[in-house]
Amino acid sequence: MPSSNFWLRRLERVLTAVVQTLTVLSAVVMILSLLVGVFFRYVMQDSLTWSEEVAMLCFSWLIFLAAALMVRENGHVRMELIEPAMSAKAYGLLNQFIWILIAMIGGYMAWTGFQFIQLTMGQSSPAIRYPIWMRDISLPIGGILITFYALLNLCAKPDGQTSESAHSRVTLES
Repeated sequence: MPSSNFWLRRLERVLTAVVQTLTVLSAVVMILSLLVGVFFRYVMQDSLTWSEEVAMLCFSWLIFLAAALMVRENGHVRMELIEPAMSAKAYGLLNQFIWILIAMIGGYMAWTGFQFIQLTMGQSSPAIRYPIWMRDISLPIGGILITFYALLNLCAKPDGQTSESAHSRVTLES
């Protein structure tokens, strides 16, 4: 019988592939929407009513999905002034504290995002008339993904790396 880590790694790989695909798709659609809007406005002398709304919808999804991917890759900006002077044990404790804090922030994003959706439920966008919750749900989904990836990183080990390279890819402990 496969271990729970097998299923967790598989879930993480599949989820990451989906998030990466949606992130790229959001970026491409946003850029194309903006380019079409600019073309029609300045070349055709006719504004499109939908291009900015599509771009805003894609931008919202792009931001929160990309933020979750950056948590997965440990790619967010961090100050590394004191890390080189820390012992390996102190660095490990600091890193665990950081991942716990990031997971809590992701959980808070999810919780407040769902509350915000309840406030805006029933509203629709002015031009396209899509339900506003389709844009706003990107916040709690991003928060859930951030929490998931932060908890995975919290449970990961740095493969015997030193503190200078501990931010490299991590693997789940067996």
